[in-house]
Amino acid sequence: MTNLKTVLIILTLITAISVKFTSGWRPKSRLPVQSRIYHGRSAAKGQFPYQVLLHIEDETHEHIYACGGSIISRDHILTAAHCIVHAKTPGDITVYAGSIYYITGAVERRVSRMTMHPAYGGYNNDIAVLKLNTSLELSDVIDAIPLAKKDIPHGAPVIVSGWGNVNPFRAAYILQYDTEYSISRAQCLRRLGKLGSTMRCMRRPLGHGTCSGDSGGPAVHNGELIGVNSYIINDCGLGFPDVFTDVVATREWILKSMKY
Repeated sequence: MTNLKTVLIILTLITAISVKFTSGWRPKSRLPVQSRIYHGRSAAKGQFPYQVLLHIEDETHEHIYACGGSIISRDHILTAAHCIVHAKTPGDITVYAGSIYYITGAVERRVSRMTMHPAYGGYNNDIAVLKLNTSLELSDVIDAIPLAKKDIPHGAPVIVSGWGNVNPFRAAYILQYDTEYSISRAQCLRRLGKLGSTMRCMRRPLGHGTCSGDSGGPAVHNGELIGVNSYIINDCGLGFPDVFTDVVATREWILKSMKY
């Protein structure tokens, strides 16, 4: 009887712990958790030459926000508008390019101009163009990605990448990537209830997807930039679609902003 009671107590504890994890609870100790591009893979050198890391200082110059971005020309970076709202001046933004490692080995550039979409707000038009103070030298590890000109079919594979946190305590040191899949606007509205006119969704299996620190990063299909990472619903990896700013829908504004 004593052994039976012991087994029942152990099973009860295991069940309680499982409920806490599935309900979003996080352990305080440094237990192994999933990558924040959940179940992503580490990139190889030169695999994503268009990917950049952004460090944005807030107006107090005491806090730094990390985001992703994409090289769209030797002089321009495309990112999310919400990534740069805390920057008081363009000089508060630093761009790191040419490395799969977090800052280490990267080419550093400062920003001379930042342009947010004039209609940004309300979870819509979350996009911004940054102009660099010095042009990038294109190479095998630094290269621009073309903007998509037309929409992609539903169910098409899309590659997302970024240096989002690998656990609640630190960011990824090596660039992570994963595959998501395009879904229709109607499908996304059924899942989320609301979606901005210039936004689009990607689905991913439960336990996969983008998270904090991946904002502003690229979504790529067949070598073309189709989306800019914007936001997620609830916690990371819970099965809701990831939301991106649609590059096709905002393409004309992007091209116009690059001319200034």
